[in-house]
Amino acid sequence: MNEWIVNSRQRCLERGMDPLKIPTPGLKLSAIQLLEEKDKYRDILVVTKYFSEKILSFLSGTPHLIVVSNDTGYLLDNYGDKTMKSMINQLGIKSGIKCDEEFMGTNVVALALQEQKPIQIIGAEHYHTMLENAACYCVPFHFTNYHNLSGAISIMTSVEHHNHTYLALLANMVDSIERELSLRLTNHNQNLIQQLVVDNMRNGIIMTDERGIITEFNAYAEKITGRNRLSVTGTPVFPFEHFGSYFYQALKYRKQCENIELTFRYSLDQENVCLFDVLPILNERGELLGAFAQFRDITERVILEKQIINSEKFSAIGKMAAGLAHEIRNPLTSIIGFFQLLQRSNDQQKFQNYVGLINIELQSMKQLVSDFVVMAKPSTPERRAIDMKELLKDTIRFMNSQAILKNTSITAIYDDELTIAMIDPSQIKQVLVNLLQNAIESIEKNGFIQLCTELDTDNQEFKIIIEDNGVGMTKEELDQILNPFFTTKENGVGLGLSICYRIIENHKGYMTATSRKGFGTRFEVTLPLV
Repeated sequence: MNEWIVNSRQRCLERGMDPLKIPTPGLKLSAIQLLEEKDKYRDILVVTKYFSEKILSFLSGTPHLIVVSNDTGYLLDNYGDKTMKSMINQLGIKSGIKCDEEFMGTNVVALALQEQKPIQIIGAEHYHTMLENAACYCVPFHFTNYHNLSGAISIMTSVEHHNHTYLALLANMVDSIERELSLRLTNHNQNLIQQLVVDNMRNGIIMTDERGIITEFNAYAEKITGRNRLSVTGTPVFPFEHFGSYFYQALKYRKQCENIELTFRYSLDQENVCLFDVLPILNERGELLGAFAQFRDITERVILEKQIINSEKFSAIGKMAAGLAHEIRNPLTSIIGFFQLLQRSNDQQKFQNYVGLINIELQSMKQLVSDFVVMAKPSTPERRAIDMKELLKDTIRFMNSQAILKNTSITAIYDDELTIAMIDPSQIKQVLVNLLQNAIESIEKNGFIQLCTELDTDNQEFKIIIEDNGVGMTKEELDQILNPFFTTKENGVGLGLSICYRIIENHKGYMTATSRKGFGTRFEVTLPLV
């Protein structure tokens, strides 16, 4: 614990201050006095607010409060987290009160002004236990070139977010404010922004004035664009093919653009991919000063993403090929076996039987290949106006016999407003049959399946929902149901749902599924009406 903090705590103890009691401000400016003091510090407060917002945006996600006080310790303004504001307000710490040691105990504002040096008080270093969860930092300022005004700027946060760099951050902020105030006196606002932003950014930076004339073009911008800084400075930014239009929108309409992906190609095998941001630069009066843009190189990330995508594609092709080979191998083995038996037998009856079995296996292989082709690239749907209620009723009648064998009932609830939809009836019926078949097969006995429809006129779409109380699926199984050749059935091939997904996708719709192991599964098919 620093010497001046120890001395301050000792003074508080000698005054008989109770560390367990909430400190109460003893001195406060009247409303008129506060307004007068704010007016005196007006430009300092405006510039401080500007830099505070910048710092707080970088510290977003954690509670921070920045406080400005005058040369005698009276608080003039604060910026930042609403929760922090509410907490200090409960302690009576608000604009107009004086952060003196006599009433407020050991605090950074009083010590920083007294010692005229940066001070930090962390947690239990505070005299009052009420502030043991707070971390406070303060840096005094004295602007000799700006009306010789003094005061202090503080940051308050929680102990868990304590960071020694906050004092350096505040010191840099004070230096920046002093430079900005000096520039205001000489009307060079833009040079300050260049110093604060361009010189401290490692990304590509381009800045223009309010007319779109380039005033700053850093080394990384030279690298990205292949243009020399001297050759472009003082020329319009708008002719740049990749980003000139974004500057125009920023300057003409004050529109901010973020995370625009730009690709700069230098040769057949060399390119840079960047994320591009551009925003208008406004002063505190809302006047346009120019535009600021930055490039962030993401070339390595894009290359890695492409490698991952290609890897996944080859992996998927490999799995599909392995699945198809496995499914073809079984009937092919049977066919080879029957041909061997045919070569050894002269029995006409056996010959006919073997030929029949071979034909069955060949038809099975043909269907498997057809399903695979449909799954990989289904035919374009021949859409026409269809009475949805009749289509659904017909589908349920078709599947009822299979459901009865499982002592399972299929019930339907129709949205009366859903009458006509533009679909390919054979393809959609194929989807519904597949989903109902899966639902029936998932039920051991005495189950129920519910099919219902919902019309969404606002979005010009409708839903077909099929829900069962079958065995359900685990999350791991649910995540894989659309993968070709994945199946939970003992004799399943694993192409049915992949085909359904492709058909629905070709109809410009989508299909979702939810399931709980032991409780059942719910499929939702959403299709456009027209």
